[in-house]
Amino acid sequence: MKKIFVVIVNWKAYADTAECLLSISKIKQPHCEVVLVDNESEANAVEKLKQDFPFIKVIQNNENLGCTEGNNAGIHYALDNGADYIFRLDNDAFIAPDAIEKLLERAESDPTIGVVAPKIYFAGHPNIIWFAGGFLNKLTGFAYHRGVNQIDKGQFNRQIEIDYAAGCAMLIKRAVFEITGFFDKLYAHGQEDVDFCLFAKTKGFKVIFEPSAIVYNKLSRSSGGSRSPLYLYYRSRNHLIFKKCLNIKAPWFWPFYIYLVLRRILGSIVLEKPRGALATINGIYDYYIGKWGRGSGDRFR
Repeated sequence: MKKIFVVIVNWKAYADTAECLLSISKIKQPHCEVVLVDNESEANAVEKLKQDFPFIKVIQNNENLGCTEGNNAGIHYALDNGADYIFRLDNDAFIAPDAIEKLLERAESDPTIGVVAPKIYFAGHPNIIWFAGGFLNKLTGFAYHRGVNQIDKGQFNRQIEIDYAAGCAMLIKRAVFEITGFFDKLYAHGQEDVDFCLFAKTKGFKVIFEPSAIVYNKLSRSSGGSRSPLYLYYRSRNHLIFKKCLNIKAPWFWPFYIYLVLRRILGSIVLEKPRGALATINGIYDYYIGKWGRGSGDRFR
């Protein structure tokens, strides 16, 4: 029987993390252990999670390591304790009871499969697709989700090979980490999932979409949502890191990137949220001065 570790990172989000853990408590997959990596939350909140969910192993950090390094800490622990698979799951997501079982079944069907991605719905709209496979646009060099915002009518119910799995929910074989290493901490938050999967594919691993495995996502709650300064900071910076690290040659990268940056800046101004515009500009600046990793992200929390 394969040993699976679920790795979840928590940062001051008891309610979301509790809902996530509650969904895991109902899974059908045996031999599944849960590692909760806590990034400097209040001590009483962590103790309450331990009391409410006694099956979890808590790794408590004295500082906020961020998304990528937090996940890596949990993955290190899992591999050191005999994990055959890692199921990386964001704390603002929750899963169907048979999701891990379906992902594992698919992963075990082919030794070349390294990563398996579930179908992901918007948490508040369980028939609206958020993710039905990740792909890289060859013209812009930007990653995108197939099926996003579409009503699920079964149009994406076929298992296919994809470019990447969304970092909020992905099953990864132990061998992938042993050969490719961990999630790149240069990103800190966002794009590290795409980078990881594309690099794994260069080492001969397949990334597969499994539509029968279902996950629901509340979307970037830990970073404040897609309009928050923290989210905008990492997005504006990490697209540039991604282009450099993977040597992206897409002909339309710069026009599309400039368009997105201007839209984010103007959108922040129109919404009277100047910190969003400042965060976007700061992200670009930090890229060019080499301030990668967590960079200036903490100032925009």
